Amino acid sequence: MIEKMIDGWAFWQEIAKRLSKGQRTNFFFSEEEVLLLVQQEKFSRFDFADSAYFFLKEDQFYRLFYFLDKENSPEVLPAFAEPIILEEVLLANKERLPSQDDWEKVGFQAYLERKRMYIMSKNVIMEERKITFARENLLEDIFQLMLESFEPFSSALPTKEALLADILNQRVLVSLQNQKLLGFLHFGEMKQGSMLWHIAVKPEARGLGVGEGLVRDWLFVQKDIAKKFFLWVRTDNLSALRMYDKFGFLPDGRLAPVMIKTT
Repeated sequence: MIEKMIDGWAFWQEIAKRLSKGQRTNFFFSEEEVLLLVQQEKFSRFDFADSAYFFLKEDQFYRLFYFLDKENSPEVLPAFAEPIILEEVLLANKERLPSQDDWEKVGFQAYLERKRMYIMSKNVIMEERKITFARENLLEDIFQLMLESFEPFSSALPTKEALLADILNQRVLVSLQNQKLLGFLHFGEMKQGSMLWHIAVKPEARGLGVGEGLVRDWLFVQKDIAKKFFLWVRTDNLSALRMYDKFGFLPDGRLAPVMIKTT
């Protein structure tokens, strides 16, 4: 039986208890995020044995977060009209538990995989750059290019309001030609580091070095702030992998496989 989450604090205490028991999970939210999402009625749950599934409602799909006792395998999921997305962050050199086969037995299929890469600031070859930050008048063009460039289920796309806030806080770099948008790079600051969240180039501008230029701009802008630069890249995006390799980015051992259940 699927139930709505109505008490955020009790839910957070349950999460802490499950974590202390060592249950296998892909759950990553902080206490503050949990309380807000429950208040917004975003979470529902499905319990079985001593384990549980928690579903986070997005606009067109559900995200699945699981807590499984070590001896338990995934159970068949309840039916939803929208797709269900299962995403994890794993260490590449450790066995995946539950395995991909375990999830496929309950109706999931492999969707895509990303890996995280990094470069130390001290290893970046810096050069003077003329930086162009996005302005508010480019919001619609950037948001539309973002929607066109990224798949909808696991790209963590910001809302238009959140994107505008990042534009106003100078976290979006752009490449322009005659005041027309060629591409953008969206980044965020993290503890002792800087994370590239999204980068996209218009189809007619690809192959012209726009993406490489935006990465150089990002490294330059954050060079005195970040000790490390991070990014996630799809493992099947060969052109992006070649570009990041050229800059000296290295895998840090973290993988993020994504699976999908559509029926």
